Amino acid sequence: MNLKKEMTEGFTLIELMIVMSIVALLMGMVGPLAINSLEKAQAKQEMLSINNWLRKIAFRAFSTGHQHIVNFSGKNVVLYSKGKEKEIIENKSFQTLFFQPQQLIYTSKGFVSPGVLIGSYRGKPLSIDLKVWVNNESELTNEHNQINIQ
Repeated sequence: MNLKKEMTEGFTLIELMIVMSIVALLMGMVGPLAINSLEKAQAKQEMLSINNWLRKIAFRAFSTGHQHIVNFSGKNVVLYSKGKEKEIIENKSFQTLFFQPQQLIYTSKGFVSPGVLIGSYRGKPLSIDLKVWVNNESELTNEHNQINIQ
C-alpha cells in the first residue's frame, strides 16, 4: 500500500511539458510587446534629449555672445562655436532620429534660424518648428503643433 502512495506524489512529464508550453506561449505573446514599448520609450527619450540640447545651445550662444552652428547629417549632429575661430564643441549621434543634411545658426542673442528642422522619427517624416521649440515665439500647449510627424 505504501508503494502506491509514493508513486502518486509529484508531477508527471506530460504535466510539466504542458506547463512549460503554456509559459512559452505567454512569453511569445508578451515579449514583442515589451520590446516595442522599450523602443518607443528610447525614441521619446531621444526627442526630449534633442529638445533640451537645442535649448541649451540657445542659452550658451546668448551667455557667451558667440554665434553657434549646428550641422545635421543623418544620425550625427555636430555643434560649432563661431568665435574668433570655428571650433567643435560637441558631437552627438542618435539611434531613432535621422536628419536631412542641414545647418542651424544660433545668433549671439540665442535665436535660431532657419525656423524648421527636417528629419525622420522612427521612420516617419518629422518637421520640428524651432521658433516654438527654441525661440518660444508662441506658447502652444499642444505638442502636435510643435512637432509634425506625418
